[in-house]
Amino acid sequence: ASAPQLYWLFYRSPAPFDAYHTYDYVVTPVDDTLPVDEQLKRLSSWNHSTITLNHVVHHGGVGHHVQNWNAIHRSLSRVGTIAAVDCASRIGMFLGGSMAEGWACYATELVEELGLLTPLEVLSQQHTRVRQLARAVADIRLHTSDWSFDECAGFYVQQTGMSADMATAETTRNSMFPGTALMYWLGTQGIIDLRQQWQALRGAQFTLREFHDELLGWGSIPVPLVARLMLSRFDHA
Repeated sequence: ASAPQLYWLFYRSPAPFDAYHTYDYVVTPVDDTLPVDEQLKRLSSWNHSTITLNHVVHHGGVGHHVQNWNAIHRSLSRVGTIAAVDCASRIGMFLGGSMAEGWACYATELVEELGLLTPLEVLSQQHTRVRQLARAVADIRLHTSDWSFDECAGFYVQQTGMSADMATAETTRNSMFPGTALMYWLGTQGIIDLRQQWQALRGAQFTLREFHDELLGWGSIPVPLVARLMLSRFDHA
């Protein structure tokens, strides 16, 4: 019953222990048997802002692809290598979610910080933040029995501007995977907080490249654990 509300991810990471690594990137074409108005409606969602933020930055270029490559080739732990690998039920281990999704969302924050987005892309990014925070609230309230399914869907419509169909689909995914909507915001904020602490400790020696290389080298383990490991080197400095 939930199948119509689910979706395939565009980016599919390879199995980490295979000898040959092939990354799949699949965008479903618009069904040309649909009415023309519906085809145009669906095509309009694939505008330049969406292509830049979702496909190039979040998934294909800077985000998931870079994070997965580092996890597969640099992580010293098996868990760090496999936790965020795509599988039938989203990712291999949900503990990898705060790093996988946190990094991908942080990547979009980073390109905005570096001045690489157009004004419309900045606006789109702000809407993404609203939806990300709404998903975090919904995740908690739905799974603490504070909201019913319909109340959760109504919240999405009222607070994020989702259509009723999109809100139903989002709530269905929330109901199936407790805690996974929350990990986007937690991971992103955790990386931002860690960067601020790392920069304060490194002082004039701080560079974004060093921070990113250090962060990604731990693989797909929880961001709070990575923060503890990275900051522990300064305990006796």
